[in-house]
Amino acid sequence: MLTLELLEELVAFQKYGTLSSAAEHLMVTQPTITRGMKKIEEQLGVQLFDRSVRNRIRLNETGILAATEAAKLLQSYQNFENKVRNHALQKNKIIVSSVLPGPLMLLELLEAQLNCDFQFETNLITAGEVISLLDDFSTHLIFTDQEIETSDIESMYLGVEKLSVALDNFNPLAQHSSVNFKQLANLTFLADKNIGPWRDILESNIPDATFLYQEKFEAVNKLSQYSNFPFFFSKLSCNSEVMLDRFSTNSRTLVKIDDPNNSVEIFGTYHKSKRKLIQPILKKLIQNWPNN
Repeated sequence: MLTLELLEELVAFQKYGTLSSAAEHLMVTQPTITRGMKKIEEQLGVQLFDRSVRNRIRLNETGILAATEAAKLLQSYQNFENKVRNHALQKNKIIVSSVLPGPLMLLELLEAQLNCDFQFETNLITAGEVISLLDDFSTHLIFTDQEIETSDIESMYLGVEKLSVALDNFNPLAQHSSVNFKQLANLTFLADKNIGPWRDILESNIPDATFLYQEKFEAVNKLSQYSNFPFFFSKLSCNSEVMLDRFSTNSRTLVKIDDPNNSVEIFGTYHKSKRKLIQPILKKLIQNWPNN
């Protein structure tokens, strides 16, 4: 039977091109790789190498196919290991990820009411990562800005998030009950770097705006206290500890943004095998979802 070690040797030989380089990468001796290549041929009963050049071998067409398929098998095995290990490690903890920050902040506020042991992944993920993270149980619940339905994954609609803007009290727009994006043209905003789909929405709809993106929430908090730059928030996040710090100086007026582009639908997305665990959490979120 072909072992994983033999497959790894074949893949390494294809990648690095010589027996010595493959051996160096795998931290074994060159004779070990040589014996491994011969053993693979013997077990498959086919010739995988061209040995027409003295003291050198290279993969023939069948060998290239074998190495390519071996790489796929090794990746499948790695996925199997990760899936089983992640499932075991997370059995007693609910790991929550998101493509945008607002829903995470709301769930943190409700954590005590839910009597669950949450682990919040504060580094936002991309839409393209959602399915793979749920499939291998790297996370249990992901807040997404689109509904996802596959044979193993489903979404529950939670509600809509809309932004408001915190303006310096002396800004003329602070006297308005609401503004649209175009009225915010030419302003310079403090903003968290990781705001998911909101970043494209803001940059696309506020003419000639400048965004001072910060890596960490704490940086925006400090800058908001010692400057008059406006910043954005939503009702999902406004009662979080992070946002309350930004409002602590009472130097900002909170103004709604009334604009057709100021809207993101939010879903709770999860693996169907976790339905009984996740749906009660999502229903609690829906009950406490703020009116815009």
